[in-house]
Amino acid sequence: MVVFVYIYIYIQESLKFTNISLQKHCKEQDVEIIAVLLKLNKKNLIIFCVYRAPSGDFDYFLNKLDYILNSLHTYKTEFIICGDININYLGTNKKKKQLNYLLGTYNLISTVYFPTRTVNNSATLTDNIFIDNRIHYTIKPSINGLSDHDAHLITLNNFSLPFSNIETSYIRNINKNTIPDFQLQLS
Repeated sequence: MVVFVYIYIYIQESLKFTNISLQKHCKEQDVEIIAVLLKLNKKNLIIFCVYRAPSGDFDYFLNKLDYILNSLHTYKTEFIICGDININYLGTNKKKKQLNYLLGTYNLISTVYFPTRTVNNSATLTDNIFIDNRIHYTIKPSINGLSDHDAHLITLNNFSLPFSNIETSYIRNINKNTIPDFQLQLS
């Protein structure tokens, strides 16, 4: 069986962002990663989307992730890592401890506390979002039925995004019902 994994990051068009090329660090099954840099008011935010297959080389994954984070880390940059890392965060296990230790060196914590995949009376939490431990957030599941993995929606409460001048315009709805009303208001 061949499985294709597609990773996407969608950015609101008014935000300033830069793609970060990480293709040279990707190795199918072990670590597949993309990232964007968002320029915010007083800091930069790098959002990573990661996939690691259950059969992937975990040590390779940890080493590459550490290398990538270390090479991009600055005092003005914060990280958000999200994706399917195929480490069950519902229980205690060696891989979870190792990943938490690594991410802790970059002030990153796990935010998801509910199952993200439920199949045949089995629940796991293999999809996660890791954010800086100083960020205030709320998170909730978003069950959309599109996959055997549920989505999650995280809201970052203490982030201020730069506002651009978005022009708005009003378009009058003109039809057979609004024309008599318009004429009445003119009289």
